[in-house]
Amino acid sequence: MPLTAEKKSKREENLLFFKQLVKNPKALGALVPSSEALGKFISKQINLTGDPYFVEIGAGTGSLTMALLRAGVRPDRLFVVEIDPSLSDFLKKKLPSDIHVITGDACHLSCLLPEHVIGHVDTVISGIPMMNLTIFEQMNLIQSSFQIMKPEGSLLQFTYGPLSPLPAKKLGLQKKRVGHVLLNFPPATIWRYTKIKG
Repeated sequence: MPLTAEKKSKREENLLFFKQLVKNPKALGALVPSSEALGKFISKQINLTGDPYFVEIGAGTGSLTMALLRAGVRPDRLFVVEIDPSLSDFLKKKLPSDIHVITGDACHLSCLLPEHVIGHVDTVISGIPMMNLTIFEQMNLIQSSFQIMKPEGSLLQFTYGPLSPLPAKKLGLQKKRVGHVLLNFPPATIWRYTKIKG
């Protein structure tokens, strides 16, 4: 029985994910791509009022990206940053052509994004496994993320344990656990981080 285009695409996605997992397990931080349930939950945490910009970092094979689009994020207002060239190439083929897929390190967002976007990003959605990073790498990522946001912007981060994957206070952040998604492997916890005012 011939494979449908959707099944073929899913099989290619899983194969690529597995290859990258074998090559660098610490960079992916999970055994399988994020579930549709996780994508739906994260999409409910964003605010589309005023047609804001969104940045997704560590997009992997684009599971969350597709969920954001289905939730109503305009493709031309979404910037997807992926450090792995193989995954980035896959995203460029998989995603609508008006999404901005950028191959690069999320520690340098202000250099990667167009000038008119900097300071106008509402939410950075992160799939980067923060627990696998050093405190120095975490600091660079946080600084880079909040540099491009509006003053009231926030970072949405999912993780696979019950505790915050970031030492919020040490990084000058307020943290809020916004929920759990059991229908994901492994089950995920979603955190929102904002800058401490003052």
